[in-house]
Amino acid sequence: MLISLILAWLAVLCAVFAVLKFFARISKNRKLNRFFSKIHISFGVLLLAFGLLHSIFAGNMPSATLADFTPAAVLFTWNWGTACLVLALLLALTYVFRKQLKKHWMPAHRVLTVLLVITLGLHLLNVGIQLFDRLGAGETTAITTTKSSSGSASSPGTTSSSGSTSSSVSSSSSGKTSGTISSDTAASSDTTPSDTSSSSGSGSAVAFSGAQLKDGTYQGSASGYNGNITVSVTVSGGEVTDIAVVSESDTASFFSKAKSVLASIISGQTLEVDTVSGATYSSAGLINATYNALQSAVTSGTLNVTSIDLFSVRRK
Repeated sequence: MLISLILAWLAVLCAVFAVLKFFARISKNRKLNRFFSKIHISFGVLLLAFGLLHSIFAGNMPSATLADFTPAAVLFTWNWGTACLVLALLLALTYVFRKQLKKHWMPAHRVLTVLLVITLGLHLLNVGIQLFDRLGAGETTAITTTKSSSGSASSPGTTSSSGSTSSSVSSSSSGKTSGTISSDTAASSDTTPSDTSSSSGSGSAVAFSGAQLKDGTYQGSASGYNGNITVSVTVSGGEVTDIAVVSESDTASFFSKAKSVLASIISGQTLEVDTVSGATYSSAGLINATYNALQSAVTSGTLNVTSIDLFSVRRK
């Protein structure tokens, strides 16, 4: 959510200003060293405060509001962000107990500072530099589709041909997206089978999630937590035999949990599966991407999928 993003960057700025004291000291510039010495403790306290608040808000859907968010969704899970918060707390403790630590407190403080800088860098690499995509745009789009009885997806004001997906895209100037994400939602309107798709197979007697599928390999995309998720789906003998993740940008710890939904789809030969607790947005994205890919494989029937209201499912 936006407030979490703002708090994250405030914490990063505080960390930068706090670390600059070290460089001011080795520069031997007295005025510079005196200035950063005065602000060092203040920025250290702000770093801890902003970091803690960011941890409380982090892990919620980007478009979530204060009324929708789940407090501390990822605070008690081990990740690089949690490691940063722990190191910041240890830095504060080394200063508070400097008299008890005596001559050992400064070396410990410096080592922890180096570890914090490294861990913060790893955290930024893990979650990505999320700044202009949320703050600079100011306008987001909500993509909604409804299924027709022919197995294709269509929307008001659009024309859909059999086996393809067309989307109705509406813009919102409020900076928020629709709170309900349905598994009928397709990420794009140009989903086509990949070059490895079979041109021979017609219909099959085997039904997958209520529809007959043509053999081949198909690619589709849908929105995950941090961005689009793209999958490659293999159909053989009318059954889905493999689902491979082509690309994604979600948080690794959550996405690894969400991938178990793919095994459920294959084993049950259905898209009517439950999302993974603790990784709702990523697993919903995988279901939607698989549905999006299989639109081009439908020869008859309609793909039945789970409809998901993400605001009604709290991340735990």
